[in-house]
Amino acid sequence: MEFTELDKELSRIFNLQEESVFILKPKKYDNQLEFIYPDELNGIIIPIMNRSILGKTVTQKSPSILNDFQGETDVIYLNSIIIEGTQSSIRKMIAFPICLARQICAVLLVTRKDADGSNFQDFVEEDLPKIRLAVDKMIYLQLVKSA
Repeated sequence: MEFTELDKELSRIFNLQEESVFILKPKKYDNQLEFIYPDELNGIIIPIMNRSILGKTVTQKSPSILNDFQGETDVIYLNSIIIEGTQSSIRKMIAFPICLARQICAVLLVTRKDADGSNFQDFVEEDLPKIRLAVDKMIYLQLVKSA
């Protein structure tokens, strides 16, 4: 899948700042996810905790929207990795599973982040079909390229 194009499309749709889209893949036989996009995070592994947003997304194979991060361990961990060396932090997030044949092949993170704690528009259920459409478009284009 062409992740750069998916990043650009989602950034356009949600009017996101640069570096707000991330993709992780499940590690086989482990409760871990590994960053595969963007390239500078490639190979970094984070644990999956069952009660966290990523844990729920992986186990339930359904998207999760998180607009309030009180006590959310995934976000604390993600902020330490993603935002390292910047003044920004994640304020809102959607964790969206990308499934093929009922198996999760990746987890897409769409984030809203800011340095000054500005009030951002919440992600809502109506955003999920927009993500699904962008993902389906990228999968389709990748299949056409490989055919």
